Amino acid sequence: MKKLLLVPFVLFFALPAQSQDIHFSQFNESPLHLNPAYTGVFNGQYRVMMNYRNQWQSMGHPYQTMAAAFDMPLLTNRPAYMGAGLYLYRDKAGDSGMGILQALLSASAIVPIDGNSTLSAGLQGGFSQRSANISTLQWESQYQNGTYDPTLSPNENNLLTSFPYADFSGGVAYRYQSVADNLQGRDMWKINFGAAYFHLNKPRQKFYSGNDSRLNSRLVGHANGHFDFPGTKWSLQPSAVYMQQGPANEILLGTMIRYKLKNGTKTTSLLTESGVALGAHYRFGDAIIPQLYYDLGDIFIGLSYDVNTSTYSEASKAKGGFEITLRYANLNSALFKNKRPIH
Repeated sequence: MKKLLLVPFVLFFALPAQSQDIHFSQFNESPLHLNPAYTGVFNGQYRVMMNYRNQWQSMGHPYQTMAAAFDMPLLTNRPAYMGAGLYLYRDKAGDSGMGILQALLSASAIVPIDGNSTLSAGLQGGFSQRSANISTLQWESQYQNGTYDPTLSPNENNLLTSFPYADFSGGVAYRYQSVADNLQGRDMWKINFGAAYFHLNKPRQKFYSGNDSRLNSRLVGHANGHFDFPGTKWSLQPSAVYMQQGPANEILLGTMIRYKLKNGTKTTSLLTESGVALGAHYRFGDAIIPQLYYDLGDIFIGLSYDVNTSTYSEASKAKGGFEITLRYANLNSALFKNKRPIH
């Protein structure tokens, strides 16, 4: 009986090692989480990003995911330049508050192929720590005559409340951008795609003594675009991502329709324009995700909500996850002449 009670607990802790990492529905707006090759790829002196996700609120103990990132381009006075960044990540869920805390450094090299395209490669590495408060869990040995007594010992001495590990990842990305002048400002066509491989070292995950499972590597393939309709204030922004981790996989695709509220000047291109975008993405077999974006040049705000469509929707009452993204990039007019592709 005791072993049966342990099964859900062990499976819960084994989940991160056997399935997918926690994800963001606004995957394009968390570039260092999507691909280390995006480190430092933007027009500006530095960039600050924050992401927050609250998932399955109706279940009582929701997943809460928070991330913050800082990155900047280096050696920008050269055709080929570099990027450096820091990525912080915190996630916790469940009765035990099981979660992960990550602090990762990112570095990239960005090389122009021609006047309109660049190729970049990035590496990311640092330390992570998984933890849980097992004192909040109930065990068979704490029940007497069918009554729970929290003062009794669970007699589980082989459980570890936390463990650290090193984690390393890498990726490559290609970007194409074409800008054409018109009477109102500029029209842009942009295409980005890339691939990343996370958990290169497959770090050990060890909550239970004697258990030596490893975190599966995660393969990511992604693409997105921005296509202005010539001479208008409208644009289409399609995107897609595929992730494979162990036996689990995820496909998410959709599009945003953007309207320019203010045209950018010909001197600063799209950096001074503002716009609002509305659209949706679909995570295959799981959720429809309405999204609303607002950007004002160097400031971006993104809102989205996952609406469950899977068989789990009955338990979650179709309530998936609320997500918000905030981003600020400090623009630098000295960089405008370099025509860096904007992520």
